[in-house]
Amino acid sequence: MGVHNSWVSFATMAAVSEAGLRPVKETELHALKERLARHLPHSLPVYGGVSLAVRYGLHSLQPASILVPAAPRSVCLTIIAPTGGPQCIEVFWSTEEHTPQEVAHYLAHIPHLDWSQPVYILSLLSTLLPSLQSLSSIGGWQVQVQTTFQGHLYSLQVPTTLGKELPPEYHVTSLRKEDALLIWTNWEFNDFDSADNISNDITRFPSVGILEHNPKDGVNFSENADTLVSWVHLSKPGRMGKTFTMPQHRRRGLAGVATLALARKLLQEGLLPFVFIGNYNTPSIKFHEALGFKQQCEAHTVKVVPTEATD
Repeated sequence: MGVHNSWVSFATMAAVSEAGLRPVKETELHALKERLARHLPHSLPVYGGVSLAVRYGLHSLQPASILVPAAPRSVCLTIIAPTGGPQCIEVFWSTEEHTPQEVAHYLAHIPHLDWSQPVYILSLLSTLLPSLQSLSSIGGWQVQVQTTFQGHLYSLQVPTTLGKELPPEYHVTSLRKEDALLIWTNWEFNDFDSADNISNDITRFPSVGILEHNPKDGVNFSENADTLVSWVHLSKPGRMGKTFTMPQHRRRGLAGVATLALARKLLQEGLLPFVFIGNYNTPSIKFHEALGFKQQCEAHTVKVVPTEATD
């Protein structure tokens, strides 16, 4: 039995050394989603993106791709790249299925990713961090793994009911692509995304904006003349985010209305509402927990920094 297992391990490593990554096929999405579902909530960072592809089609994630091992073996290793910036990715794998060296091999084969420059892995699960930290090199470069952001994933199964209604001077709508620049400008982490990418997300996925009526002679004459004051939207990794309310409109319950409205949309679409919140952000944690979000698992944003070429 030991000899057989060694042969299987050797055969697997040989296959990995020869095979890289390939884009997942549309016909494979449901099976991939089911494999990732067995690892929930830990697989949420990529499960969300795969769920979007199942619901709206692979084209909806462009320019991002969902990548899986080219070797003919059904595994849950999944990479979504790029997510936001060109050097940003999401990845999930099972430590029971892949060694750190195998993961490094696959990471090195991500198309258009330049390992001579820093690479950001967003929402990497804490359980996977030691495997990544054990690697001395990726893609021909010696690397250092730096944790830049620590937080938790929170998901929502049943939305709560707010105790107050939206004030009459506001109304709920969907975001428009021309809102992207305003959203990007007010996002704390806009280094990880672009206004164009946000525009694509708004066009393709559910979103919620709250407008303040701008009446003319006491009559609301055009929705286009109203002012966007609060918003939240769905991004390619499948998570809700970029929640923001203009300072002069805060403490009126707008963000709660917007967040729950989007969560209900997602549940109706068969999608799981979830967010990634930094541990330092106590107000956001309390806000989402009050709406019914439950803490799931710890995750990090990781910066992989090249230090020296190995060749």
